[in-house]
Amino acid sequence: MVIKSDFILEWDKALGFRGDPFADKVFAPINKFLVDRKEEKEKINWFFIKGYFYGAIVGEQGVGKTTMLRWLEDRLKKYNRIHAVYINAAVFKEQVNILHKMILPLLSFYEKVFSKPHTKLIGPDLLGFLKKKLGHKSVALLVDNAHHLTDKNLELVKSLRKEGLKLQVIVTSTPKEYEKSRLPEIGQDELGITLRRLTFDEVKEMIKRRVEAFGGKGTHPFSQDELKKMYDKADKNPRKFLRLSRDEAIKILIHKREVLERKAEEKKQAKPLKTRSGRRSVKDEKMDIRIRKATRRELNKDEKEEGKKLIRIRFALGKEEEKPRKKPGLHEGRTVIHDEEHKQKLLNQLRSTSPRRKAKEELGEEDKEAVSETDKLLRELAEEFEVD
Repeated sequence: MVIKSDFILEWDKALGFRGDPFADKVFAPINKFLVDRKEEKEKINWFFIKGYFYGAIVGEQGVGKTTMLRWLEDRLKKYNRIHAVYINAAVFKEQVNILHKMILPLLSFYEKVFSKPHTKLIGPDLLGFLKKKLGHKSVALLVDNAHHLTDKNLELVKSLRKEGLKLQVIVTSTPKEYEKSRLPEIGQDELGITLRRLTFDEVKEMIKRRVEAFGGKGTHPFSQDELKKMYDKADKNPRKFLRLSRDEAIKILIHKREVLERKAEEKKQAKPLKTRSGRRSVKDEKMDIRIRKATRRELNKDEKEEGKKLIRIRFALGKEEEKPRKKPGLHEGRTVIHDEEHKQKLLNQLRSTSPRRKAKEELGEEDKEAVSETDKLLRELAEEFEVD
């Protein structure tokens, strides 16, 4: 979140960073920040496997020579049989004691602080002391900006191999400075690396790694178009690109805060997908939902409604289970009165109109048919009136 202020010193914190991600430095762990360089890494690896003596990494300023040497130093320190020594000759433009630089990391705490034996030795004795401290280890001498080495140091590097020291040397320089220097006198270049400029995708990945390492996200605060403009302006040079990125980030903070705020607002108010006119979704309508306790009257009404539903359901089920109706009988369409006295009168009337009952053995065929018809009628009547 951009801090609104008319005067800001800690611009990195104002942009949400824990420091300056665009500083012209080699950050550690180096392997996390080194982008690509697969081909160059393979050549360096082959150089050490083969045990070559001398190699050079050439490239224009800011293309990543120091980063490559620092990466190599970090890789070599993982192996006990190699003693890696990094020297930036640009810092020591005057005479630098290369042997002291080699010996110092091998000394104990007491030797570094109190006895300092390396300062009391010169010439062959100093070289003998170095060999003793190295033991079975070999030395990888990594000289950055090697064109700044003095002639005396150049002669020393050439002589160390002759003195039986297990030594491998890699130097870096710009193309012009390398041609003017005496560096090729050290030996045949078995490395032959000319660092190219980074592609846009590689530069974008470099910025992303730096920003995220300092607490940012992605390539914030830059858009894709802004990165491309800076990349073209820097002429594909990583160092120039980092400087432009730093300046542009500060400009965005001080002069273009409204750009970030507008972008954030546009994301929040992203346009919805187009729908057919005249139709509104439920999500687009505001729903007013209120909850209250039901009254007793409403509860009673609901209970009655539920009761009616239950009756209808039972009745419907009864219809499904109902047996087929019998054919219309004698008394179809008449109202049946459930009265015992009335039932008895009807029975008496029927008996009076029927033939007299005789014993089964005395009845003829006609009588049997009459009795059968009467009994049949009585049975139907009994079923209708539920008479046993």
